[in-house]
Amino acid sequence: MQIITHNLSADNASRQLGITADRQKKSSEKLSSGYRINRSADDAAGLSISEKMRKQIRGLNKASRNIQDGVSLIQTADGALGEIHDILQRMNELSVQAANDPNTDADRHALQSEIHQLKSEINRISRTTEFNTQPILMAKQLVVIDGDDYAASKMDEKYYGMGNRTGYVYGKNLNFSNVNASNKEELIGKQFFVTCSQNCNQLFTFQFTDQQTSSISINGENLSVMIGMKDTSINKGSDITAKIYDLISGKQADFINSLHNTRPNWSNLFNDTIIGHANAVSLDGDNLIFYSTMFGPPYFDGMGEVRATDMLKTDMLFRIQVNDNPYQEIALNLRTINSATLGLGSLDVSTFETAGKTIEAVGRAITDLSEYRAHLGALQNRLEKARSIVDNASENTQSAESTLRDTDYARESVLYSKDKILEQFGQAILAHTQQDSDSVLTLLT
Repeated sequence: MQIITHNLSADNASRQLGITADRQKKSSEKLSSGYRINRSADDAAGLSISEKMRKQIRGLNKASRNIQDGVSLIQTADGALGEIHDILQRMNELSVQAANDPNTDADRHALQSEIHQLKSEINRISRTTEFNTQPILMAKQLVVIDGDDYAASKMDEKYYGMGNRTGYVYGKNLNFSNVNASNKEELIGKQFFVTCSQNCNQLFTFQFTDQQTSSISINGENLSVMIGMKDTSINKGSDITAKIYDLISGKQADFINSLHNTRPNWSNLFNDTIIGHANAVSLDGDNLIFYSTMFGPPYFDGMGEVRATDMLKTDMLFRIQVNDNPYQEIALNLRTINSATLGLGSLDVSTFETAGKTIEAVGRAITDLSEYRAHLGALQNRLEKARSIVDNASENTQSAESTLRDTDYARESVLYSKDKILEQFGQAILAHTQQDSDSVLTLLT
């Protein structure tokens, strides 16, 4: 039966042509974007799984770069430690050379001078070796000492205007600026010492206790200061320095009377805040400066020093995130490496006996440093293995994610070609159905 009010054949052909065009559009999207899933409607479950895998892949790739940063950090540290090893070997040569009595005093003085410079270079390397601006051979110290030789920091820095002088004195500065209310109790149980800067046996002791009060006492010519770190009025470095200075200055009358009894000819010519007959202290905010009131270096062996090895922070922790899941890290436990931690306190090669002791000290330092470098090498090998595992996991997860998300070009090209042909046939059929409607006109002729 021929009808003209509805052209069902044309409607059907048009609907099929629309379906084909829609499939062809989606195939075109997949071929042009490279992705099988361009929107959640393309594959809702596949999209969810794919995004979870993408999170893992990108996390693993970043973890791989984290690990490489760790390897680079260790390589930087090891390079600097290699130079310190060379310095120690040279110090050993000089010590052996000094332990030879045919040397004159002038010869040994020259050897001592080079050893002192080499020791200073070890401390400079420790202080300045950094990775991404972070020190890696020196932990962040609560108390910073000029020169960073906590074992035996000689009073060899120049300071002007102490007491009522117009010239300068030699001393050593302790900086407490890193101390605050949250970390102040880390100082509990620590202590440092100041030795007399003249040929004497005076020793000045400064201890940090778990008490709420502070005190000072005199034992002969020796001085002992106890700082209570649970004192609520101590909340920053300048509070500590002010507390120490106030305790010492409050005892000045007693010190002076005691010194007049033991040293009748002694006088405080420059109105210094004294801690002994030849030492004094000055306050400058977070800084305490201990200095010699008598003369500058060179001092006699063991004199004119600040010894604070007990306060030296020796460990620092770098955590490397090695996976995409939280708290999966490898901890790099690094050490402070300087003359103090290597046991290179007061190195003396002025006699055969002292040169022998220096040979022993330098030998122990070489052994200690060798063990630490072996530790770093083991850490580097571990990180490289971890990176290999992470890279492998990332690669295989990427392969699985690609199967879910990426376009299969061979299959999609076949589908696109099929729909292209169907589109052409659909257009031809749609044109033909229009001719079927026109055939009704033949009934009127």
